[in-house]
Amino acid sequence: MLRMFSRYFAIQAGAYGIDMGTFLLFAHVAGVGVLWANVAGKVVAGAVAFFAHRRITFQVHGLGGAHGQLLRYALLLGLNIPLSSGVLALLLPFIQWPPLAKFASDAICLGLTFLLSRYLVFTAPRDSRGS
Repeated sequence: MLRMFSRYFAIQAGAYGIDMGTFLLFAHVAGVGVLWANVAGKVVAGAVAFFAHRRITFQVHGLGGAHGQLLRYALLLGLNIPLSSGVLALLLPFIQWPPLAKFASDAICLGLTFLLSRYLVFTAPRDSRGS
């Protein structure tokens, strides 16, 4: 489990770079509100992270179960986006610099996302013969 979490963390770090880069681009360059920029970052990074986590973190190969995993991952992302945005909104009055508040929010959500990914999203497809 520790090795799997290490892989998860490494991929998540790369995806987080995409998330934070998209966030900064939308919030500071395009002038989109902080919470909407957070949503944009999560969607872009989530798309990249799904494929990397499936193949590298949880070592799921082939197409077996891919559609179900994609659906469950999209639902997890649908849970994570409002959760992280809510935590971000709660932190903004206390942490005045939005990128730092976003980082703290995402750190708070990291463990929960790993556990849900591991046990609910990237599960091996079940053998229909019951073995």
